[in-house]
Amino acid sequence: MEIYMKSVYQNWNMDAELPLEIYRINNLSFYPHFHNELEFVYVERGDIIVGVNEEKRRLQAGDMVICCSNDIHYYESKDLESEAFMLIFKPELIGAAKTWPVDFRFESPYIDSTQPEFSRIGDLLRQMLQEKENARTGYPMYIKSCLLELFGTLCRYLPTVPFDRSSSQRFENKRAKIHKIISFIEANYAMDLSVEMMSERFEMNPSHFCRSFKKAIGMNFKTYLNTIRVLMAEHQLVNTDSSITDIALECGFGSIRTFNRVYKELKGCAPSDTRSSQ
Repeated sequence: MEIYMKSVYQNWNMDAELPLEIYRINNLSFYPHFHNELEFVYVERGDIIVGVNEEKRRLQAGDMVICCSNDIHYYESKDLESEAFMLIFKPELIGAAKTWPVDFRFESPYIDSTQPEFSRIGDLLRQMLQEKENARTGYPMYIKSCLLELFGTLCRYLPTVPFDRSSSQRFENKRAKIHKIISFIEANYAMDLSVEMMSERFEMNPSHFCRSFKKAIGMNFKTYLNTIRVLMAEHQLVNTDSSITDIALECGFGSIRTFNRVYKELKGCAPSDTRSSQ
C-alpha cells in the first residue's frame, strides 16, 4: 500500500459516520509527520523501526505503538520485512473533541508484546478490519465497541504521567516549533533551503537547530529535505507526463545528476525505473 501525503499535517478524508481507517500493510515506511488523528500500529510479522517524539525503537511481532494527537512519528522498513495493522481515527470516536489525550501522557508510546493485559489487541484489530471490509448491518457499532475496548485497555494498563499546566506548556511549545519547521520544509521544499537559512528563520543557533531537528525527526535536516523532495518527485513520475529533468528541477534538485543519485539512495532504483514500471 502506498500513501502520498499532500501535507505533513495530514487531513484524512474519513467517513462522517465512522471517521476511522484500518489497514494491513507490508513493509511500512513513512517519513516524519503529525496529525490530530490517533494512530495505532500492531506488528503481526517481522520487524519495523518506529520513531515517536524523540524515541526510536525496533518493534517485533506482537509489539505495538500508539501515536497520540500531534505526535511526530515515522516508520522505517529498509532491509526489514514486516506485516502490520495500522489503525487511524479521529479522537471524537473515544469521546475527545479535538485532541487526545489532554491531561496525561503515556510514559512511552511503545507497548511490549509480553504484557498479558494486551493479549486481545491483535484479535480486536482483526475483528475491526473484518467488519470494515464486510460492512454488514451494524458494522460501525461493532467497530466502535472494539475501539473502545482497545483504548480502554491502554488507559487502564499503560503507565501514564499526569500533565500539569507548566509541563504541558513546555512540551507543547517545543513540539509546536518542530511542527512549524517541518511544515515549512514541506511547503517550501523546492527552494534552496539550508541549515543557515532555517536557523535564522526560526531564531535558533545553527548547531542547536541541527541537534534539535535530528533528535525530534530521527534524521538530519538534509536527509529529511531530500526525502520530501524525492517523495514529491516520485508522485509526479507516477502521475504526470513531465520530463524527469523538469521534475528534478521543480522538486528542488540543482541538477539531474544530483536527482538521480539521491533518488536511488532513498528509493533503491532510478527515477526512470519508477516511471517505466507504471
